[in-house]
Amino acid sequence: MATEQPAVIDHPEQDGVRSDTPTGARASRWRDVLRRRSVVAVAALLAGYVVARLVMMVNAEAFRTFDSRSYAGRLDGRNFTEVLSFTGGSPRPWGAPLLYALTGDDQSRAWLQGLVGMVAWVVLVVAVCLCLRGLTARVVATVALLLLALTPQVYVWDHTLLSESLSISLGLLTAGLLVIGLRTGSRVALAVAAPVAVWWIFTRPDVLLYVGLVLVALVLVVWRLPQRRRGAVAVLAVLLAGLGWMAAIQGSTDRTFARWSATGLPQTEETFLYRLMVQVMDDPQMRATYYTDLGMPRCVAVETATDRVAWRISEVAKAYRSCPELIAWTEEHSLLSGYRYALADPGHYATTTREDLRYALGGHPLHTYGKPVTMLPTTVQRAYFPPVTVVLPALVVAGLVAVAVAVASGAWRRRPWLVVAGLAAALASVASVLVSLMFSAGEYSRFGIQEAIYLRVALILLVVVALDTASTRWAARRGR
Repeated sequence: MATEQPAVIDHPEQDGVRSDTPTGARASRWRDVLRRRSVVAVAALLAGYVVARLVMMVNAEAFRTFDSRSYAGRLDGRNFTEVLSFTGGSPRPWGAPLLYALTGDDQSRAWLQGLVGMVAWVVLVVAVCLCLRGLTARVVATVALLLLALTPQVYVWDHTLLSESLSISLGLLTAGLLVIGLRTGSRVALAVAAPVAVWWIFTRPDVLLYVGLVLVALVLVVWRLPQRRRGAVAVLAVLLAGLGWMAAIQGSTDRTFARWSATGLPQTEETFLYRLMVQVMDDPQMRATYYTDLGMPRCVAVETATDRVAWRISEVAKAYRSCPELIAWTEEHSLLSGYRYALADPGHYATTTREDLRYALGGHPLHTYGKPVTMLPTTVQRAYFPPVTVVLPALVVAGLVAVAVAVASGAWRRRPWLVVAGLAAALASVASVLVSLMFSAGEYSRFGIQEAIYLRVALILLVVVALDTASTRWAARRGR
């Protein structure tokens, strides 16, 4: 099996062409030319992206939802001490509140989020280009990733004061820095990647599956690449410490959340109330299964409240408090109720999940989270985020095509690390959104936006790796 080589190498042979032969000498000269052209082309595209992104940030307005106060404080101003705690004394993990604490007004906070996001996409593009060899593949990868970054489904979160923007950006930044550090041996990149990854852990619980994927990748590096072992071990140790820290304060954070919620309940309990309101009580078949198979006590007050008001969680919570048997059942069983329901009625669970998945992976609607700033033609936006009616079939087809070209081009043999990385990221995104839907309900386009974006990045990676493999093999056959 062929092994991956660094993008810039001094080996006498690459893609079957030796540099100590006349043909190899010509190939070496061409590689030098292409390398310089690649740098210029990618740099120009990145500069264009930065300009476009800054224009969008100037025209965007910071946007708050009800949940924003638990991240950025109740009002503008430096009142972050009540929402920022490193020991669990705040309603949310400290990731987003830490960023918001750096400034005293919402517009500046939105700017900070936008800058972090902009840097993250630039670093990701540089990292991907380091893994590719040809000019064409590098340009295609850069264009594809930066167009994705300019879609409303990505940037609208940068001026919404919630954790989604920072979670998405820090994940991309972590991946990019790790690739640069492990690819080039840069200690600076690895030294920055470690604290960024810990910061990422404390943005949203949904990132834990991705963090697990990073841990597996680092373990593989320690095992297979001894020249990178020391740096990988250091990052691995920092990540494990961060996970331990998160586990230690999660219970306290969940309880503190009650003082900030619309219901006055801990986050786990309130999440289940949302499930009752928007799913269980609204679906006769699901409600019957919860009563009969899951043993949930019936509460007439909750049934009446959910039938009478729409999205008035405070009213549902008031009714919920009048049913002590339901409270006791919720405290014991709510966390795994989605999983138990999937086992009790798998057919109906699959049907409802498929419906919710359209919104979770489709990135729609956006009007709830701020006013998008138009930058790309609608056709380009829909190429990345098709209408919800066709988004699932479109993603399935895109995934099959990406895998097919990776196999047909020989990338799975010549670039196994990159193909495995793309496949793992895609599968982790699907698994993560399914887990999220199993444990939460309500704002599906918000809960799944991280996975929706990462899935598209993974598919782009698979396609450009296939393109790079095919183009370099073709060039080798021509003796260039």
